[in-house]
Amino acid sequence: MKGHECTLTEDGEAKCVCQRQCNVHHKLVCGSDGHIYPNHCELHRAACLTNTAISIERGVHCVKHGKGWAPTLEHTNLYFNQLATTTPTNLALEDDNTTIEPSRPTEDNLITSNAEETTISSTVSTNTFSNLDAEIDNEINVDIEESKRGCSMQEYEIMKDNLLLYNHARLMSQDNHSKDYLVSIMFSHYDQNNNGNLEISELKTITSQEHFETLTTGCTLSSMIKFDDTNHDGKLSINEFYTAFSKLYSVSVVSLDKALETNHLSARVDDNVEIKCDVTGSPVPPIVWRRNQLDLSTLNEEEVRVFNDGSLYLTRIQLQHAGNYTCHAQRNKDVVQTHVLTVHTIPEVHVTPRIQSKRPGEDATMYCHVAGEPFPKVEWLKNDEPLRLENAHKYQIVGNGTALKIKSINFADTGAYMCQATNIGGLTRDISSLVVQEQPTPTAPNEERRFFAFHEWGVSVYEPSTCRLYHQIQSTDIIPGTQEYVCGDKGIKCTWGRAVNVANRYVYASQPDRDRVIIISKVQMVVVDVVSTDKYPVDLYYIPHLDQVWVLNWRSTNDTGIKTIQVIRDAGQKRKHHTVHPEPIDGQFDLVKGLYIPSADQELSHYSFKYGYVTHTNQRGLYKLDLANLRYVRSVDLTPYNCVPAQIQFSALYGLVVMECLEPITGRPTGQLTLDYLTDTVVSSKPSLPGVPYISSDSRKLVTLDRTEKGTTLIVQEVTPTGLSFAFDVKTTLNISGLTFYPSQTTHSYDIYASANDKEDILFLNLLTGKVEIITGVGKAIAPQLAKWGNPVRLIKGSGLFGQYMVTPANEALFVINGRSRTINCEIGAVVHPSAVVWTVLKYH
Repeated sequence: MKGHECTLTEDGEAKCVCQRQCNVHHKLVCGSDGHIYPNHCELHRAACLTNTAISIERGVHCVKHGKGWAPTLEHTNLYFNQLATTTPTNLALEDDNTTIEPSRPTEDNLITSNAEETTISSTVSTNTFSNLDAEIDNEINVDIEESKRGCSMQEYEIMKDNLLLYNHARLMSQDNHSKDYLVSIMFSHYDQNNNGNLEISELKTITSQEHFETLTTGCTLSSMIKFDDTNHDGKLSINEFYTAFSKLYSVSVVSLDKALETNHLSARVDDNVEIKCDVTGSPVPPIVWRRNQLDLSTLNEEEVRVFNDGSLYLTRIQLQHAGNYTCHAQRNKDVVQTHVLTVHTIPEVHVTPRIQSKRPGEDATMYCHVAGEPFPKVEWLKNDEPLRLENAHKYQIVGNGTALKIKSINFADTGAYMCQATNIGGLTRDISSLVVQEQPTPTAPNEERRFFAFHEWGVSVYEPSTCRLYHQIQSTDIIPGTQEYVCGDKGIKCTWGRAVNVANRYVYASQPDRDRVIIISKVQMVVVDVVSTDKYPVDLYYIPHLDQVWVLNWRSTNDTGIKTIQVIRDAGQKRKHHTVHPEPIDGQFDLVKGLYIPSADQELSHYSFKYGYVTHTNQRGLYKLDLANLRYVRSVDLTPYNCVPAQIQFSALYGLVVMECLEPITGRPTGQLTLDYLTDTVVSSKPSLPGVPYISSDSRKLVTLDRTEKGTTLIVQEVTPTGLSFAFDVKTTLNISGLTFYPSQTTHSYDIYASANDKEDILFLNLLTGKVEIITGVGKAIAPQLAKWGNPVRLIKGSGLFGQYMVTPANEALFVINGRSRTINCEIGAVVHPSAVVWTVLKYH
C-alpha cells in the first residue's frame, strides 16, 4: 500500500508498517485534510501515521467546497526546515504549472515565490496564513469546480487556440484580418457591461451562452483570470487580454496566397538554394519545414538547415535532395505551402572508339552513351555541323543516338564526329575521330578489358575477345616479401569470399578461411599486400569517392549474423594497408547482420552518397552509417512494417532506398519497402511484393527477383520522381541465380542478362520492350553445396560501359558471352569451381 513498507520482526516475520521516511523531493501536494505536503510520499505516509484517508486535492491551493484550508503550523515548520537544508531547486505543485523557485534561506527571506511574487517570512505566524487565505479566497472566486478538476497550462493553451479558431469562423468569416483585430473584437464581445474589464461573471456568462466548455477538457474562460490576471485584481484588462493571446498562431492569423500554395524550383547539383516560406501571420509565426512529414530541424544534416527567419537552406545539393518540401506555421498545420524541388545535372557523354582508321568503301561505327537528369537530348554532329540525316544510305542513327553507323565511307567522311547531349544543366560533347586512308594506320585500342577469375587453384587473368590466358597466380605462389603462399601448401584449395576492383589499380579479394584480404596489382599481376582482418572476412565494398574498402566479417563459417565491420582506408594508394573498426553501436559489434553500401557501378554515384546502412540480427530496422566518419548517426524503426531488411538497393536518382523485408525469426517475406534516403522516412510499402531488388546502373529501373519452387518472376518497376511505378513482369521456369545489367543497344539505358542455377541457359530481358531471349549451352553450374560464403551457384558479370562481353562460370569452365550478338563467344576449360570474377580496364592515352 502507498505510505507503507515491509520490514522483518525479531522473529523473522514480514510486517507492514508506516513508511519511516521519504526521499527529499519537493513538489507540493494539497491534501484533502487541508495540509500542504512536500510530495506524494509524505502525504501517503501521513495518512498511514494518522490512520485516516487523505486524498490529493487538485489545483493551485487547498480548496474544499468554498472554504479555504491553511496548512498547520506543524507541517509548515517541517516543510520550511527541510527547505533550509536543501540546495535551492525548482519546486512545482503536483499537476499544476505554478513554479516556485526558492532562494537560499536568509534571516529575512526564507523563500521567494516567483510565480506568486509572495515573500514568506522565516518566522511563521498567523499573518503568513492570512496572506495564504486571501489568495485562496481569491482563487475560490474564480471557479471552485474547475480548480478541483485542474486546468493545466497545456490544456489552457489549447483552449485559447481553439477560442481563436472559433471566433475567427464566427466573427470574421473568410476575412484574414490580423490577430490583434480579432482579439479586439472578442474583448468587445465579452465585455458586456462595457467597463473596459472582463469580470469572472462576464466570462462565466459567455462560457454558458456559447458552450465554451467544449473547447478543451478542464478549462473554461474563467481560467483566463487564473493564468493571465497579472495584477491579481480578479479581472482582465484589455492589455492582459491581448497578452494572453500574444504567443498563439492560429488559422485566424496565418495566411497564404492561393497562387503560392505550390512553388516549383530547380537547382543544379552542388548548388546552394534558399527557400522562403510564404506562410505569413501577425506577428510572424515560427515556421516548420517538413519532408515526408519529418520535421527537418530534427534531421541534424549540415546540408539541410532551417533558420530562425523561417527559411530553408540547402547546401551542396545532390540528386537525392529532389522532391517535396512543405512549410507551415508552428501552431497551424492546416495552411501549408509545398515547394517542389527539381535537381538537374550537367549531361555526361562518352564515346568509343576515340579514333579509328578505315579504308574507303568500309563501314564505320561509333558508340555513344549519355547520362544526366533530366535525360538529355542526344544529337550527332560532324565537325560542329549537324549530320544530314536525310541521307539514309550514308548515315544510320541507332536507337536514340546510342550509335552512329556510316556506310561505304570515302575520303570526305574523314572528320570529328561528335555525340552531343543537351538538357537544362547545359551542353556536353565527346568526339570520335574517323580517318579514311588507302592504307589505314593501325590504331591502338582506347582501352583493353581483362577479367580476373578466382577458382580453387588460384587466380587466372583472361582477355575476353580471344579468351587468351593472360596471366596466372597459382595457389602455391609465394607472396612477395613474405613466406606465405597465396592460398596454402600444395593440395590446399583456395576459397574466396568476394573480389572488387579498387581504383582500377588493384583487385581486392577476401579469403575467409585465412582471415585476410589479399591485394593484387592489376599491372604487375602479383599479390602486393596482405591485410589481416577479424575472423572470416567475406563481403567487400569499394567506395570510390572516399577510397575505402569496407569488409564484413562473418566471424563464423555460416551466415549466422554474428559479424563485424572493418574499413581499409586509402585503398587505392600505394602503401601498406590495415583495417580500422567504425564506431560500434552500444559499444559492441556482435549484433551486426548485414552491411549495405551504395554501389560504385551507378553512373550518377559520383554525386556522392554519404551513408550506408547496417542491419542487426532479427531487428526490425536499420542503423544509418556515416561512411566518411565511420560511425552510426541514427536508427530507423521499421517495426510498423514488420520488416527485417534482407537486401537493400540505392537509387542515385531521386534518393530512393529499396529493401526486401523479412519477418523476424521465421524469415517469411513481408514485402518491399522504399525509404527516402535523405530523411529515412518510408515513402511506400508493398507487402505483396516479395523478392530481391536490383537497381540498374542508370538508376532508372528496379528489377525484383521473386524466386519460387516453380521458377522466377522478374518484376520491373520504373524509378520516377514520385517513387516506383510498375512497368511489367516476366515469369520464367528458370531458377535465376544471378543477374547483371548490360548497356542497351537501342537506348542509353540497360537491359538484363540472368544466369540459371539448374539449366545451361542465360536469359536476356529487354527492359524497354519486355522481350525475352534464351542463350543455351553454357554448361552446368556447380552443385549448390559447393557454393560457399554466400556466393551464387552461378554468377554472371558484365564488363561495364561499352564492354561487349560478360562472363559466367560453369562447374569447371568459364563461358564468355557476347552481349551485342547474344551468343557464346568462347568456353574456357580447366577452371575448377570459379566463384568470383572481377573486370579491369587498361586505358591508353
